[in-house]
Formats: sequence, C-alpha cells, structure tokens
Amino acid sequence: MTLVISRQLLLFALLCTCIATSAISTNDETLTAQRALFVQTREQWQRGDEDAALNGMAALKNYPLYPYLQAQQLSAAIARGSSVGIDEFFAQQGDSVAAEQLRNQWLAFLAENKAADNDQWAQFLQYYRAANASKLQQCWFIEALHRTDQKEQALRETGKIWLTTDMPDACDSAFKRWLDSDQRNEILVWKRLQLALERKQETLARFLAVQIREPYKLQAEYALLLYREPAVLNNLLPQIARQPEASATIALALKNFARSDIDNAQTLWLQTKTAGQLSNEDSNAVRREIGRLQIALNGPDALPWLLQFDPNGEDSYLLEWRLRLALRNGDWPQIEQWIGLLSPEIAQTARWNYWRARALAVQNDSAKQKQAADIFAKLAKERSYYGFLAADLLKTNYQLNDEPIAATADIDTVAQLPAILRAREFFMLGEQLSARREWQSALRAMSIAEQQTAALLAAQWDWYDQSIRSATQSGSLNDLRLRFPIGYRESMVLAAKNTTLPLQWLFAITRQESAFMADARSPVGALGLMQLMPATARQIARNQHAHISIDQLLQPETNIRLGSTYLRDLWQRYNGNRVLATAAYNAGPNRIGTILRTQTSALSTDVWVENLPYRETREYVQSVLAFAVIYAQRLGQPAPLLNKSEREIDAPALQVGSSEKN
Repeated sequence: MTLVISRQLLLFALLCTCIATSAISTNDETLTAQRALFVQTREQWQRGDEDAALNGMAALKNYPLYPYLQAQQLSAAIARGSSVGIDEFFAQQGDSVAAEQLRNQWLAFLAENKAADNDQWAQFLQYYRAANASKLQQCWFIEALHRTDQKEQALRETGKIWLTTDMPDACDSAFKRWLDSDQRNEILVWKRLQLALERKQETLARFLAVQIREPYKLQAEYALLLYREPAVLNNLLPQIARQPEASATIALALKNFARSDIDNAQTLWLQTKTAGQLSNEDSNAVRREIGRLQIALNGPDALPWLLQFDPNGEDSYLLEWRLRLALRNGDWPQIEQWIGLLSPEIAQTARWNYWRARALAVQNDSAKQKQAADIFAKLAKERSYYGFLAADLLKTNYQLNDEPIAATADIDTVAQLPAILRAREFFMLGEQLSARREWQSALRAMSIAEQQTAALLAAQWDWYDQSIRSATQSGSLNDLRLRFPIGYRESMVLAAKNTTLPLQWLFAITRQESAFMADARSPVGALGLMQLMPATARQIARNQHAHISIDQLLQPETNIRLGSTYLRDLWQRYNGNRVLATAAYNAGPNRIGTILRTQTSALSTDVWVENLPYRETREYVQSVLAFAVIYAQRLGQPAPLLNKSEREIDAPALQVGSSEKN
C-alpha cells in the first residue's frame, strides 16, 4: 500500500508523538473560549481547511477534547491513504472512545479499499480487537484470515458465527466458502434455515434450501412450502413425518398456522402430539403459542383452555396467565393452590407473594389470615408497587428506604480523570451522545467507590440520566436523590400548573419514559424526555396554533410542554383516572378502549393492572404508580399509590368514545 505523507502530517509525526497530559486551566472563561475554538477547529477539519485547523489545534493542546481533533487529523490522512501517527495515537490513547472511533475508521478503510492487498489484510489483523468488534468487523476479520492464507482458521471462525442472525452482507463470501468446505455441517445448515423462517427471512431460507444436502434436502422444501401455506400441513404430514427433523418442521408450521386458523392448528397439534410426531420440547412450544393466541383472542374465556391443556402448570407463562385470569373471578382458594405450582424462583417474587397473601387473607381460616398478614408486613417494607399495595392494605406508611450515599473516593480526583473531563466538555457543549460515551467508558474502568462518587458528580452537574445510570451501575439503589432526580424542575412545575396534572405523576411518567435523557430516541421513533411520537407532537402543536420540528421536540421545555398536554388530554378522557391514562400513554387509547369494552364488570385496580395483556404496559403502569409515590415524597407532598376514585376500574363508567386516537 502506498502511503501519502503531507507536510502537515510529517510535522504531526515529529512534534506530536505524544498526547499532552498537563493540567488544564479550570478558569471558566478559558474553558468557554476553548470550547468555541474546539467547535470551530472541528468544523475546519470537516471542511478540509487543514492549515486553519492545525492553527486551532496548536492553541488547544491542553484542552480535554484535543484527542478528538487529533483523531480528525488522522482521519483526514486515512482518507488519503496515510497511516502516519496512528500507532502513536493508539499507544497514547489506549481504549479511549476517540481511539476506538479512529480504530473503527482505520479498519473500515483497510477492509473496504477496493485495491486492498494481502498486506492491508495483514494490517487489519494487527489492529482488529475481538472484544469490541461489530458484526461487520467480524465478517472482515474472517475475510482477513482467508486473504492471509489462514484459511482453516477462517472456516472455524465462520462456523462460530453461522447461527448468528442478521449478519451483514460482508459475511456472504465467508458463508459460501464454509458451505463449499469440508467443515460444513449439514445439521447446522438445517438449523440456520429454521432460524431464517422463524425470523421471516424467506430470501435467506430459499438460498439455504438450494444449498442444503441430503438427508435434509426434501425437508427443507417442505419447510419452505409450509412457511408460505401452513394449511397444507395436514395433507403433507405422512411425507414430512418420514423425513429427519420432522418435529421441528411440524412445530414451525403449526405455530404459523395458529396465527391464521387457531382451531385447525390446535386439532393438528393434538393429532401430531398423539402420533408421537412432535418432541416434548416442540410440542410445548406449539402449546405456548396456541395458548398465547387463546389468551389474546378470548381473554378471561381462555381459562378453561389453560386448565385443559396445561393442567399441571408445566408452562410458566401459561400458568401465570391462568392465575391472572382467575384473579378476575376472585377464585382465591384456586389461586392459592396454583401459586404453589409456580417454580420457587417465580413464586417468591413480590408479584406472586402479594397475590398469595391476597388469596390467603380472604379465606375463613385464621391461620391463613395470619400468614397473609406476615407476608403483607414483609412486602410493606419494600419500596415497590407491590410493597406500596401491601402498605395500603395494612394502612401503614410507605417505606422508601432512602439511603443517601457519601463520596468515598475523592470527588476532585474523579472529576479530573481524562475521560470524565472529556465527558464534562461534551456535556457543556450539549453533545449528549458523545458525553455519555465518554462517561460510560470512564465508569467501566472505575471501582465501585469511584462509580458512586461519579454518580454524585453527575448529580452536581444536573446530568440527570447519568446520575441515575451511575447510581444503578454502582449498586446505589437506595439513594433516591440520584435515582429519582427532580429534573427540569422549573419546566415541570410550569407544565403541571398549566395542565393541572399532579406534579409527582408528571415526574414519574418522565422518569419511566426516558430516565430524564433529553435526547432519547426509541426504536419506534418516540422522542425526548416524555417520548412523544412526532405525529402526536405535531397534532398537539397544531391545536396550539404552532409548528414543531424534530430539533424543537428534543428541547426539554418544548417536550415537557407538549407531553404534559397530551397526558392531560388522556387524563381528562378517563375522568381523572391516572391508571387508565398511564396505560393509554404507553399502549395507546385504542388498545385501552378495547380492553375496557370487553370488560363485563368492575375490577379492583390491582387485578385490572395485573390482567393488562401487554407485559410492557403492565410493568409500565406499575412502575409509574410506584415512581409517583417516590416523587410525591421527594417533593414534600406525600400522596397515596391510588386515589380513592382510582381503586376500582368500572368499565361502563369509563368507556371512551369514537374519537379515540392512537
């Protein structure tokens, strides 16, 4: 490979072979000026204005973010094919974020350069780090092994990732070589085809069906056919049953079939189970899928099905739903008995301890009532949703178990750690993602005492999401000022005043949605502190005769204003019931409306929440209600877990109209 060395890069190699480590000025004015110059210099590198950027760097050698400018300088050199200064940078910066980012770029250059020769692939192996490798880099690593005549190792590494899903296209060549080699394993090819069908990757499954060899060739064709037309399983059963891996093929087809025709799928499941055509593992997987669909389709009416097809409570998921549905009927003796079928690990959770105590308490047996009281008393000592429910039943005070920590490591020493200094500067620049990367990199190298001190430091900076995360990471779970900060207080108080929402509830929703991460983005596109969908935010803004951009939605004040308005609309829709409004904020009003319309009688709120069909929403509501108790205490205005009007969900009185919106 030809290296291009510019005058500036030669100067870099001669004069900047080490990274400046002298103490930086703590003068605020100096730092403010350095931040501005850093941003300007970074932009100059991005524009390719090298001379101006080098001048800026000369004045920033003692600035914490100077390594990022060096990385930009080296990045520009890499783009021209030069590696001058890279080794020195890696040696000085070690595993820092800036070094890892530059390493990733250098590896990509070495792997993606169309003129890459074996020397470049050898260099790739030199700089590759397996511990931090992405899936793409793993593919390049295998290619590098192959190109440097380490073909057997390349095949072994390919075998290790063969069953890893969603590998990038860069692995295609490695996979094809593995398929053509004597290391290929036909059962692994079959398992990869099954995985592809389970994940609806039909194109990959078709490719593998062409590649697969006997004795799985015909079965692969059957699997593809059943994937597209599961209803033909009944006609093909005799042929499929004679093939290897028949159980896996039948099970996958039955699970697909159940989603379109649950009754016929169930008939075929029982038929194949009786005929011994399904393994116990595959039969149980089909049962769980059919049971899940029965619960989703029939709600409380699914209980007889669960009792018939899982009488001994073998499947923990189905057994827990049997218990939930029984709660609706108040069948307490049965509930007590069925909780006894749960595994000890599940039975001893706060959830099922609470319901066991509820089942014992209502029975006409003094010994059982005493047992219930003991369980409730133990639960009431916990800071949790079920602990607060237990405290309400006992009419005792909530136990928040707040234990503020003290800094056991010197806070000034922690604050001066290079990665913490870099995190601080990015934080002050408003570049949250880069700040978090540096902060988490620093935490990974810290002792528990240092992590606790870092959590206190983040709280001092009003860096709410990192005070939460650092406290949790260090095990400081009982320091409520760190884990439940009063973040963006002024905006939250104003929003609560304008919407008449309970302030502690507004804090609780925000804490659950984003943990006060102002730039939070969910996989489905929700944004900001209160995780608003852009379409919802735009509609709220239009109602206020305003327009909103994505950047504005990520601004805390704007997000809180729009999010609190949406929450108020839900609160009013459900007659001031926070439980329903909280559930709708997470799952959407349409889904909650459907649940209410299928409800035939009033339910106690604890039973209603336990029966929410969406696990995420169920746990979301429980967390928000518990968080609201904690925030009420933190705000100096103690409030109950449930208001008097919220202790029962009466479906007829709370029906929502045709104006429901997602």
